[in-house]
Parts: sequence; structure tokens; C-alpha cells
Amino acid sequence: MNDNILKIRTLVDRFFDGKTTLSEEQQLYEFFREARELPEDLMPLSEMFLDLAAVQQVEKPLPQAVQPVRRGWFRWAAAAAVALLIVGAAVTVFSLRAQPEEEYVAYIYGERTTDQAVVLDEMQKTMTALASTDGSDIVEEQLKSMFCN
Repeated sequence: MNDNILKIRTLVDRFFDGKTTLSEEQQLYEFFREARELPEDLMPLSEMFLDLAAVQQVEKPLPQAVQPVRRGWFRWAAAAAVALLIVGAAVTVFSLRAQPEEEYVAYIYGERTTDQAVVLDEMQKTMTALASTDGSDIVEEQLKSMFCN
């Protein structure tokens, strides 16, 4: 029994590494189906291997006539997906071209303004007012107080 357990542990390791053959997997299924007492380290795996054995017994190969139909369906689905991607990319590119490159928006005294000259003039006034204060950099101090505390 000890050699058998060692062999099963080796097969389990190979199974989780994806290196078992179908016949080795059959040995694992059979071992867990017939095992009455399991070592503690193999107990959690018992249910998984019993489920896999049950699934394998239920699965039946598909008839050969069904396989070409599936392949054709996948080809059509892949072609449709590629077409949708191309159309989506084209719509995105054309919509980006339709948008103006720069839009100037400011809310001055509560009113929305989009006139470029007015927005830039108001920004210049604000920057001048900030720079002409008593020599200290108020903006930097305000930013530090908001983000560094």
C-alpha cells in the first residue's frame, strides 16, 4: 500500500503540472473510486478526482458530422467580430475628427463663456492678479495646504 500511495502522490503532482497521460488519469480516478482510507494529504483531492471520473464517464465524443458545422460557425463569428472592430475604429476616428481641436470654456461671474478672446483675457487678468500680490506665492501655498496635509 505504501508504494501505491507514493505512486499516486507522484501521479497527482504530474496531474497538477499537466503532464499525465489519459491512462495515468484513469489510474488516479480508479484509485480514488476504490480507496477506503486515504492519507490526510490526499483527502481534499478525493472529491475532485471522483467528480472528474464521473464527468469522464458521461462525456461522449461528438459525431464527425457535427464538427465541420461548428468550425464554420466559429469562422463566421470571428469574421463578424473583426468587422465590428473595424467599424468601431472607423466611427471613433471620424468622430474625433469632427470635434473641434480646442474649445475654450470659462464661467465668468456665473455665466458660461466660450469666446476664446474673453476666456484668455480673463485668465491673463487672474494670473496677473495672483503674481502681483505681496511677493509671496499664494497659489503654491494653497496647493501645499490642500495636498500636503
